[in-house]
Amino acid sequence: MKNIKIATILLFAVAAIIPVISMRVTALTKSTAKADAVESADKAPNNTVPQDPGKFVGSDRCAECHTNQAAHFALTAHRKMSSGGFSAEMVGCEACHGGARDHLGYYAAAQKLIADGKDAEAQALYADQAKADAAKMLSFDGLSAAASTAICLKCHESSQGRSEERFNFRRSEHFRHGVACIDCHSSHSPKRTEFLLKESQPEGCYKCHQDQKASFARPFHHKVPEGGMKCSDCHNQHGGFPEQAAENLCRGESPCLKCHTDKAGPFAYEHAPIKVEGCQACHTPHGSNNPRLLKRNEIRFLCLECHSNTPGIPVEDTGVGPGAPSFHDINGRHRSCLTCHVTIHGSNSHPAFFR
Repeated sequence: MKNIKIATILLFAVAAIIPVISMRVTALTKSTAKADAVESADKAPNNTVPQDPGKFVGSDRCAECHTNQAAHFALTAHRKMSSGGFSAEMVGCEACHGGARDHLGYYAAAQKLIADGKDAEAQALYADQAKADAAKMLSFDGLSAAASTAICLKCHESSQGRSEERFNFRRSEHFRHGVACIDCHSSHSPKRTEFLLKESQPEGCYKCHQDQKASFARPFHHKVPEGGMKCSDCHNQHGGFPEQAAENLCRGESPCLKCHTDKAGPFAYEHAPIKVEGCQACHTPHGSNNPRLLKRNEIRFLCLECHSNTPGIPVEDTGVGPGAPSFHDINGRHRSCLTCHVTIHGSNSHPAFFR
């Protein structure tokens, strides 16, 4: 009887465990399959252009028909691609659009038929969808953001000039949200030949970043709308390791310090929020209704966010800075903290930032 009871208990235990094991195995299988898919995607070639230099005919042949594009192309930095020093698959129009031999052959055959008076045969050739598709050049309009970007990065992620700016584009917020190079740049008809931009800054950025446009309309703002500085002075639009793709942070400093050099330090006595949270702990960088781009309309309220004045609560229990001394009348004489704490960004002579 005792053995029957034990066997029954074991049977129920196994029956209860089997569904859990089954679910776990299924989850592991799905996880492995997903990992394999990601690995395969990572190993897949980024460049979708068929690179067969044997099918290249040269940009001069392209210019015979595409005169407008050739004229614009000659004014941009891309014209360097037609000079020496580049491998065959990175030269001229065909570096981006693929070899044009089949393209030229198709239209040359049609033109010859027309010249020989064989209009019906020429029309039949044009109507042959398979041959027409085979003769098409690669058009960026039909590519996904990732595919078109991969073609650009073939050059611009390697050795072309300011390439270090684009090393992290594949991990940038722009790329992750489906923004392609051609959304901001135009190879053939840019509004500005410098950087091939479709729109100058900040108008081009405002197309997506409407919140920042509204911030710059506030009374106190960085002089971006006035042309005194550009978005790219603070942000690396091609991607970076820091949040918001802010410039210079990956080198250990804030982009604000490029202009506000007096706040750079190093200081013997540093203000902790600046080192931990950065300038945005107190300032709103794009625009504010308060002077000095401060988050609060009165400095004392900003200071008290960390320097709590709640009586009876030890500082170590609040996790914030030391509270204001009991003799401070923050509603009266000591209303402005900066009256005494004048070097609030850091001091080399006093731990309370008096001087």
